[in-house]
Amino acid sequence: MKGMKHYAGNLNRMFRCLAQLAPELFGLVLAIAVLEAILPYVNVIAIQLMIDGLTAGRAGGVIVRIVVLTIAVNILFRLVLGELRRRREISEVRLDLAFQKKLHLHEMRLSLVELESAGVAELRRNIEQAKMRNGGVENVVLDFELVVKNLASLVTAGVVFARIFLGQQSGGSRSFWTSPFPVLILVLLVIAGTLLTLKWQAAQNIRVSELNEKANQANGSAFAYMEFISNYHFGKEIRIFSLGDYLCNFFEYLWTSSIGYTLTQELGKAKAKIPCITVLCNEILNVFIYILAIGKAYAKEISVGNVVVYINSIQAFVQAMVTLIGSSGEMMGHGVLMQPFLDLLDLEEECFTADEGVEVPAEIGELAFEHVYFKYPGQVNWVLEDVSFTLKGDQKMALVGENGAGKSTLIKLICRFYEPGRGCIKMNGVDIRRYEKTRYWELISAVFQDFSLPALALGNVISGKEDFDREKEEAVLRQVGMDAWMEKLGISFEQCLYNDFSDAGVEISGGESQKLAIARAVYKGAAVVILDEPTAALDPVAEAAVFRDFRGICEEKTCIFISHRLYSCRVCDFVVVLDKGRVVQQGRHEELVSSFGKYRELWEAQVGLYRDRK
Repeated sequence: MKGMKHYAGNLNRMFRCLAQLAPELFGLVLAIAVLEAILPYVNVIAIQLMIDGLTAGRAGGVIVRIVVLTIAVNILFRLVLGELRRRREISEVRLDLAFQKKLHLHEMRLSLVELESAGVAELRRNIEQAKMRNGGVENVVLDFELVVKNLASLVTAGVVFARIFLGQQSGGSRSFWTSPFPVLILVLLVIAGTLLTLKWQAAQNIRVSELNEKANQANGSAFAYMEFISNYHFGKEIRIFSLGDYLCNFFEYLWTSSIGYTLTQELGKAKAKIPCITVLCNEILNVFIYILAIGKAYAKEISVGNVVVYINSIQAFVQAMVTLIGSSGEMMGHGVLMQPFLDLLDLEEECFTADEGVEVPAEIGELAFEHVYFKYPGQVNWVLEDVSFTLKGDQKMALVGENGAGKSTLIKLICRFYEPGRGCIKMNGVDIRRYEKTRYWELISAVFQDFSLPALALGNVISGKEDFDREKEEAVLRQVGMDAWMEKLGISFEQCLYNDFSDAGVEISGGESQKLAIARAVYKGAAVVILDEPTAALDPVAEAAVFRDFRGICEEKTCIFISHRLYSCRVCDFVVVLDKGRVVQQGRHEELVSSFGKYRELWEAQVGLYRDRK
């Protein structure tokens, strides 16, 4: 268990982060809290003044003026509070949006190594659980407002008490009750009771929050299934295979059998202890306060009007202290609940600058792998070992091999999503690590095996920008054979893909989405084009058209083509064959087919599927 100091540090960091995003919100919260704390005492003091005025035989005009002034102050306070609350609501929405933007932009700037790690996936689940079960950062602001409001209420009550007990002259003989000692004892009891209760309750809230965090982590897999069930993209499979009952039952099993279920039960017991801690100190304090009041009244120090003020003030004081202790404890608990948010923000963003400011070339002379080794973080075995080959500018290279041979990993290295463990990759004789990443990425366009298309307008999907060249996009879509699709369905460039954000969105097939991914790669006009299984979802006619137009699509560009269909390699200048992470063959398709080796083995396996068997 981490100490209270650590969680207080978390809370401080979160406050500073939120204050930077919405500084005006905390000013509004402070103003609202103070006004709400003072407002009840306006009426209490007005009642005291009226009672004391009546008992002193003052004129009725004085009483009327007090009433009018009290009503005016109440109206003014209410109007000001209404405006402040309106502004606070707007500011809270802005804060939530700003914080979510900060979180997602930071996540977007992490390296692919981090994004693909299990640690980041767990942080995402914990953050979603914290939002769902604990309210996220909004509750931090809410509890801050409660703390400030109750602090202001306590201070106001303290001023009222001081005015009653220290500002009055005794009407009787000198005694213990007329001395400063009872008030001093009261102050010491308040301080001691508040500190002790705050410490006990804060510790208990931290315990509750730690249990909550553990429960969130344990229940992550169960709720992941719930998200799967509710995702409309899986709706067809769930229905046709009758998966609904099975998935729901499996969710219930995960929930009831997981440690999260046990932790949730323990969480309820821990929460039940919190009120007991507070009540004990409050009752002791209440008893002494009433004893003090009786003693002061007996000594004739409190007037009739002050008795009314006292009764109302003591009720407000006790309530403020109870709420203050509770909200302060909750605040300390937020130091635990904010941990996954802060852990994610603590992850180092990817560095896009290079140690040396080498200018990115406008044209690609050659791309060379020189004895490259690579293994994923946390793994022991090399995924790529001693990989070497040279791809000249304007050449088209096919990269082939069995599943798991390292083809997609090699592409990730070219794209600089990962860096080699040994060896280097050179472009025009310069190690690509010396180029600034963002400038280097301008040279590369790709259709990845696991590509994705955002649910945006078609024109923006292809261009990847707010603005796009309509004529250029029309030409690209004709080039990949999607112009007929648009004309047939009457689809415009302004129409959204999918139904995530628009009921008018168009659902597209796997083949159509793959063609659009190719169109997006062609539209960018980059010097290096990478096509990782670009025809896997296409029908034979569409696939043949892509291979027929391959040279035109990649004209005057350096192209790397990955495909399991080896007949497609005939359109490339040469082939690199990977086997278990090593380059085992290089050459033209015709050369490799005519010689013994891995490529011929793969070729014979595929050709055999099309031969007549008797």
